[in-house]
Amino acid sequence: MARYIREIQLDRPDDFVQYIMNDFLQKHGFQLVQFKGEQVFRAGGGFIEIPKFLVWSYQNGRFHIEAWTRDMWLPGVYGKEKDMTGFTGHVPKSAYKKDIDELTGVLCQPLPENGQPVMGANGQPDGGQVVYVRGTDMSRHATMGLVLSLVGLVIGLLLNVLLGIVFGMMGIVYGNRGRASGKKGMGIAAMVIGIVTIVICVLALVANIGVGLLSL
Repeated sequence: MARYIREIQLDRPDDFVQYIMNDFLQKHGFQLVQFKGEQVFRAGGGFIEIPKFLVWSYQNGRFHIEAWTRDMWLPGVYGKEKDMTGFTGHVPKSAYKKDIDELTGVLCQPLPENGQPVMGANGQPDGGQVVYVRGTDMSRHATMGLVLSLVGLVIGLLLNVLLGIVFGMMGIVYGNRGRASGKKGMGIAAMVIGIVTIVICVLALVANIGVGLLSL
């Protein structure tokens, strides 16, 4: 087992922790699944986006989280658990660890002294008491998406159209997540440039194939 494990004595209200975790899991695309006899949260589909796994619990004020990655050889066929170093596909696994570190920072945010958050099952405040707390910030994903899309455009035009398509797809994935942040415009730009990159690379690939066939 090569899991990143962290425990923090939070001593925060249960509904606050549940709200922050629901916000994080939703924005990062995690879904609850049964995997190898264990209930886990999973996101990512393989080559384009790193397959990520997560379990968490909160009891007696103590927050526990385990996070890890796996290679995916075929759809539904995964390798063994891996730590947070190196790369899976074209994405550094350390980016996932940074997401987890940012999550723990949000969980440790100071709460207002004049009340405690009361959250409903849908993530909205219940009753007459409203306490605003800071949720997961996806701004970094918007920036990453824009960078990946621009890199894909350059690589696709100058070096390799297939790599350009891969980077363009990653730019779209991260840009889409970045739309749920203060950098919504940057996230949209990342998606648009990513789509343009893919279209240009596909057209270039078709043109190259056509030239090759005509030269036979």
